[in-house]
Amino acid sequence: VTCGDWSGCGVGSDGGIWDYQTSTFLVEHIGCNGESDMFTPRNWTMEWLTEHSMTRFGTIPQPRALADLWGFDKLAEIGATKIVFTNGLNDGWSVGGVQTDLSDTLLAVNIGDGAHHSDLSHDEPSDADTTDVQQARAQVGDILAGWLEQIQIQGKATS
Repeated sequence: VTCGDWSGCGVGSDGGIWDYQTSTFLVEHIGCNGESDMFTPRNWTMEWLTEHSMTRFGTIPQPRALADLWGFDKLAEIGATKIVFTNGLNDGWSVGGVQTDLSDTLLAVNIGDGAHHSDLSHDEPSDADTTDVQQARAQVGDILAGWLEQIQIQGKATS
């Protein structure tokens, strides 16, 4: 695979833009070992990605650009609240996710048997979902219900 995302970028313009994103601003430090994943073994290196990005797009990877621009690594310090980050831990991209609580309102919910956005699927929740996905959905639902209740109480107190 000659693409910033070693699991593949797809074809056409969608594949091209995904390659550009993963070669410039959405740098994924993901290697493949061929044993715990379905991909050909490849160690991830910044040197390979830099060469690929320069050859294909005339750019260099900027793995900190989005964090620096939008403060993604300082969410608590900049005042962000009430965000739930979910991670399917069977997803190679989970290594780039928020996997620990950042504050009492910036919460991580990890799904051991979850895959890539399995908790956010376009399908309705069903009995076919893994127990981990069902528990994560219930946990997120409880968190959101609690936050909504707090907001409603605060709204009544100020009106």
